[in-house]
Formats: sequence, C-alpha cells, structure tokens
Amino acid sequence: MAEDKKERRSLIESVKAPLIFSAALAFVAGFVTLISASGGTDNPARVDLGLIAFGLVFIISLLVVSMLQLASRENPEDLSTGAGVNRNSEELYRAQVAARRAEAARRKAEEAREAEGGEPRYGRAED
Repeated sequence: MAEDKKERRSLIESVKAPLIFSAALAFVAGFVTLISASGGTDNPARVDLGLIAFGLVFIISLLVVSMLQLASRENPEDLSTGAGVNRNSEELYRAQVAARRAEAARRKAEEAREAEGGEPRYGRAED
C-alpha cells in the first residue's frame, strides 16, 4: 500500500510540471493573440481568437513536453531479463555466435582431414 501511494504521488508530481509549463506558455500565447488580433486600442478585444490560441498552444506544448519526458526516461532493469518478449537478447546472440564458430571450426577440420587423405597424422614424422 505504501508503494502505491508513493508511485501515485510521483505520477502526480511528474504530471504537474508539464501542465504548469504548458498553461504558462498558453497564457502568454493567448494574451499576445488577444492584444494583437484587436488591431489597436480603438477596436474591441478578440477574446475568441485569444481562447483559440490558448487551447492550441496548451495542447501542442503539453504533447511536446510529454513526449520529451517519455523519451528521456530510463527503462527498468527487469525488461532485459525474463522469458518471451522480455528475453535477454545479448545472451541469445552470444550463444548463436559461439555455435556458428564451433560449426565453422568443425567444417574446417573436416576439410583439412579430407585434403590430407582422410587419415589423422598421429605419431607420424612430418616430411
């Protein structure tokens, strides 16, 4: 139970920063659009365009910040071990390379034996 509360708190803390950043950025964009879309002090303020700019910038900045946050997060160590999808691929690769090298060495030894007449040279003096 204590771990659930800790994970939940860290989730809320990790979501709070992007939300605040996106809201601040959206507020600035909405305010600038509100002022600049009116065309001067003689015309009424365009609140509709300010709200549209606020919404668009909020959503876009929230998506960008969230994607950057996900891209920088480290993977847990337990993903590299296990069975099925989570198998440790490095060990499998090394086993396959060792098997291929052993097979290549066995073939090379057979070819060398066949090239010399098929008999091993145990105890013979070399000419």
